[in-house]
Amino acid sequence: MIIVKATKDSEAGVMPGEELLDAMAKFHEELAAAGVLLDGTGL
Repeated sequence: MIIVKATKDSEAGVMPGEELLDAMAKFHEELAAAGVLLDGTGL
């Protein structure tokens, strides 16, 4: 489980920047390749 601490922006519905989204996607790909990512859907 990945838990991200809320900020004023996230609580207001502001989307993260493209750089952070790309980094998150790469991290998920690495987890999947390592066989440790079981599911990436939200709660």
